[in-house]
Amino acid sequence: MKKRIKKNNIAYRFKRFCRKAYAAFNSLHREVTIGRVATYIADKQLRKAVAAAAMALTLLPTNHAMAQTDDSEDMITLPEVRISVSTDTVVNTPQPAVVLTTKDFSNTSVRCIGDLLELLPGIDIRSRGTNDVQGDIAVHGGTFDQMIVLLNGINITDVQTGHHNLDMPIDISMVERVELLTSSTLLARGIVSYCGAVNIVVSDTYADRLLAEASAGSYGTAKLSVLGTKLIGSWATTVAASYNRSDGYMRNTDYRYGNLFLQAIHHSPNSNWHLQLGGQMKDFGSMAFYSTSYPDQYEATRTLTASATNLRRIGKVRLASDIYSRAHSDRFELFREGYADAPEWYGGHNRHLAATSGLRSRALFNVGRHGELMTGIELRHEGIASNVLGTPLDTPLCLFGTQYPKAASRLATSLFAGYNFSMGGWQASASALTVYSNFFGWNYGLSANAAYRFNRHLRMQAAVSRTYRMPTFTDLYYQSVNQRANPDLNGEQAWSGEAEIRYTDRHATASALVYYRSGKDVIDWIRRPDEEIWYSMNHTEVDAVGVDIAGRYNFDKFINAIGGSYSYCGIKQDAGGMISGSVLDYLRHKAQAYVVLAPWDKLRMKIDATYRFREGQYVDAGGNVCNYGGVFLLNAKAEYLLKDITLFAQINNIANSEYRDHGGVPQPGTMIFAGAKLSLGNK
Repeated sequence: MKKRIKKNNIAYRFKRFCRKAYAAFNSLHREVTIGRVATYIADKQLRKAVAAAAMALTLLPTNHAMAQTDDSEDMITLPEVRISVSTDTVVNTPQPAVVLTTKDFSNTSVRCIGDLLELLPGIDIRSRGTNDVQGDIAVHGGTFDQMIVLLNGINITDVQTGHHNLDMPIDISMVERVELLTSSTLLARGIVSYCGAVNIVVSDTYADRLLAEASAGSYGTAKLSVLGTKLIGSWATTVAASYNRSDGYMRNTDYRYGNLFLQAIHHSPNSNWHLQLGGQMKDFGSMAFYSTSYPDQYEATRTLTASATNLRRIGKVRLASDIYSRAHSDRFELFREGYADAPEWYGGHNRHLAATSGLRSRALFNVGRHGELMTGIELRHEGIASNVLGTPLDTPLCLFGTQYPKAASRLATSLFAGYNFSMGGWQASASALTVYSNFFGWNYGLSANAAYRFNRHLRMQAAVSRTYRMPTFTDLYYQSVNQRANPDLNGEQAWSGEAEIRYTDRHATASALVYYRSGKDVIDWIRRPDEEIWYSMNHTEVDAVGVDIAGRYNFDKFINAIGGSYSYCGIKQDAGGMISGSVLDYLRHKAQAYVVLAPWDKLRMKIDATYRFREGQYVDAGGNVCNYGGVFLLNAKAEYLLKDITLFAQINNIANSEYRDHGGVPQPGTMIFAGAKLSLGNK
């Protein structure tokens, strides 16, 4: 390898590929130019286990494949590419079910991370407030507590309740890609999730840049965000901040929230570091968010996340180690101060302080020519101090000036291992995890995955997994005027299987996924139709079956791109005449489509449409039991591209459709926004 002189000495030029497993590892996050590569090496080597090197393969024309000589006429010249992969690529993992990049979601009118996640097939975002104020995320008929959320591969799932899983200190402008991960894929990373996860990856561009956005719209909505990356020696440091506010689209739906995020990345030949620190402050009117009986609710949350990840190679062993922590405070007012008078029986606001911290380490070894062995360990501590959740303390805790008379905590130790085998077009992997919790005892997870690549365009894979989920602290302890938790809940468990076929080329992608999940002891909040009290309990069994179909085609003409997806889910469960709070409220049908028009070079017009049909019922403010049913949503966005500035305007819910994602919270009608984006440096 011959170094090419460039600013900061971070550009390299490969003249010959050495075929070693660590070659691509040494190239992570560096700018690399590849002079000339024999195509038989490209075909056999670059598309193996390292996803970054496989990027180069997509540039090869088919008539060069499988050549067996090293003559000059068997050489092709490749354009420059920047090798950039997530930290978990160091450990052998099956491919994510779906990956959305900035190019994918720039084709639609998404405004926030919740909108972005909803582009993923099978994902259900049940919004209460707009623009990421609060939303519950689920996948394939699961509940919002059954899915976990990763930020740059770090598990930031909230232990108090899944309602707070999307409290992340980042803005959509920071997101580089989003991965939808199945249960089997997660187990290969040493993480257990009942029905899947989303991994939100923050942009880690290794170059100086500045991004900024300002916008305003209906109901006093306004947004300001700025992101800057600066190279300081061998560190790429990113600082990002954003602020959002609105007067609310109806009574008591106003909000204010701000994010601050710092990221630092360092690369050396044998060791890479990824550091992140973020904070969020959020205050919002929560009109009937949790109960239609008390519409004047209010909530204030504070979130702090921090993590450090190190990737290191010692001899032939690759190591990935994480240390992470997340703290989340929540003040919930059933009667908003200065807005509604509280009755005499009201005992005061609910205050919770939840914290999660952990250590995780993984090692990867080559086993022969075709195999890789992964082993790892994780220690994860979860705790909460509250005036509602937990068991009573002899002496209340006093933290940050607030008294917490109750608390609970648990410590889990996980050991996991996996084996990956690749030969020819075949790849197979198996993973196992065992965990001991001082609160719930022993549990385990298993997964097996097999895939076959027919060529560089067509791939099939199938997987089966056994997973579980432990109850949240809300499931175990929450008591209110209309909710009664059960401290004796069991963990829930499931067996899942899925099969997928995927086609990819320069212009088109298409995929189809079928899945089946059989769950036992599933946790749900239920109530009788003639009562207002909700109880947490374990259902005996809940089965889900479904299909996800997605496709995209890029034209690079007047019609620049088209794409869409369809998801179907069916759930088998007898509620026994009870009303389900979450398990039986799921998306049966979800269809999405978009088209991008390019009338001329500087103008882009984007139109996207969604149809959703939700099963389940809710009780309105008048006490009537109503069906969710279906809703059609149509959005449009226009962008005018200048040299460094993009002007945009968009309309959401053009048809002014009336709908609810949660029973007591009507969603807004037509909304209009306009603004400008600035982009300097690396694009």
